[in-house]
Amino acid sequence: MSVQADGPRIRLPRRLCLAGVELGAGAVVALGFTKLCMSIDVNPMQRVGQVSGLAGLQLRFIAVFVVLALLWWAFSRRLSRPLALRLACCSLAGLATGLYAGGVAVTLRGTALPPNGVLGDAGQLQLWVADIQNGRPISGVYPPLFPHLLTWWTEIFHPDRPGAALKVLGLVLIALTGPAAYLAWRMLLPPLWSLGIGVVSVFPIVHAAKPYVDIVLIMLIPVLAKFMAGLLGARAMSTRTLLLTGAGYGLGLSALFLWYSGWFVWSAPGALAALALLLFRLGKEGRTPLLRAAAMLGTTAAVFLAVSGSYLVRLLGMAGTPDTYMYFDTFVDPAYFAMWQGDQPGQFATAVWPLPGELGGVGVFALLLVAGLGVALWLGPTLPVVQVAGLCMLGAFGLRYWFASHMERDQLVQLYPRTSAELLYCAIVLCGMAGYLVSQKLTGRSPLALIGGRKGPVPALRTSGAVLCALAFFFSMAGSATVDRFMPRQDGSWGTLTWVAQTTEQPGGGCPRYAPEGKCTPLREAWARR
Repeated sequence: MSVQADGPRIRLPRRLCLAGVELGAGAVVALGFTKLCMSIDVNPMQRVGQVSGLAGLQLRFIAVFVVLALLWWAFSRRLSRPLALRLACCSLAGLATGLYAGGVAVTLRGTALPPNGVLGDAGQLQLWVADIQNGRPISGVYPPLFPHLLTWWTEIFHPDRPGAALKVLGLVLIALTGPAAYLAWRMLLPPLWSLGIGVVSVFPIVHAAKPYVDIVLIMLIPVLAKFMAGLLGARAMSTRTLLLTGAGYGLGLSALFLWYSGWFVWSAPGALAALALLLFRLGKEGRTPLLRAAAMLGTTAAVFLAVSGSYLVRLLGMAGTPDTYMYFDTFVDPAYFAMWQGDQPGQFATAVWPLPGELGGVGVFALLLVAGLGVALWLGPTLPVVQVAGLCMLGAFGLRYWFASHMERDQLVQLYPRTSAELLYCAIVLCGMAGYLVSQKLTGRSPLALIGGRKGPVPALRTSGAVLCALAFFFSMAGSATVDRFMPRQDGSWGTLTWVAQTTEQPGGGCPRYAPEGKCTPLREAWARR
């Protein structure tokens, strides 16, 4: 075997070890900070208690960030600056979503139920836990991995209390979303940019009631981009490395697909277009690059079908299932995606929505996304991550407009408003990539280094510190604003979800600690309301 083929194999254990260290640091900070926030003792059903809770979150955030900053500074000066930066970025990723999870824990203080109690999807998941435990089949269309994980979590940590298990597991997933997003983007970008693009996008995307859904979207785009880059680099791999790499991608994509398949549906047109474009490009370069890429692609497809093929067949068989649920977002201008309200618009139900923008009805934030898209396509049109994000965005728009244009005729929705999350995420990705590409151009470095996985020099301490502080400032504000949307309130907003949890009888009997006047909806009545 050639020296070139051996190099990556020798470096792989070290890369995996460093990734494990980063993941460990982020997870410890995320879960530790969530646990720290559970000590905030306020009444979340009163506004004064909610404000005090938000302030308590911010005090803890500042204190922990200062400690992390001092540790990073000492580590950078005395040991390894590159490793210190990695640890600092992943720790801040964990701190950011630990703030989110800790805030949700404050909103649910005094109740053992998850957001929305036993209503909606939360109730359905709890019913599926009982079905799985008793050997009964669950929905053949819903992705099976999370219901089975919830069942296992219930049996180990909360026997006979699936609601309590869903509450705690949801907090854990929210907390770990930051490190997961950071590591997904670390496959493509240096630490600071992975932190900026990966974790900034968490707050407008991840919903506290269903965090297990949105984490797949956040990871899918960088994984697909890395896969496309791997196909481009297949020509330089040994046959063994090529097959193992393809199998690894097949397993990874299967795990995401079985966890939540919806984003694969909305991403499919764009992902297939990006793949076709890549294969066409390789075909122009010669037969050998195309055949080696095809071998890797075939291995990935074979492993994917072996692991998740049976579920894929069931999903395709139910593709025509009608969805007639029309709600607030189905009456909003379909070209608007910058922020959505789902079926719980709260005060926006009677307001002008979307808010009128300054330029032709388009607001400043949307204009920033438009500018970022243009710059990314200008400076990095050949980069897999730009192509995947751009084409997935285009494909999602196509599906969105197709279903919306037939909504009146067919009286069907087919979940098209869910594309808002993917459109916003891809737009944020392209905006972030625009900033990265501009920085590369200003420093005279080629953005094509992304294809080979090479990383640029470590920024100076002052530069790194300034960026980390700025991102921490954003995370503190975004975390507080996001948590505030879920503070219990009975106004038809997202706060209604935690209000339901705080006013529903506990599984073991009795009302939640902060239920108004000690009164709550009997559990049997709540189940019947489903």
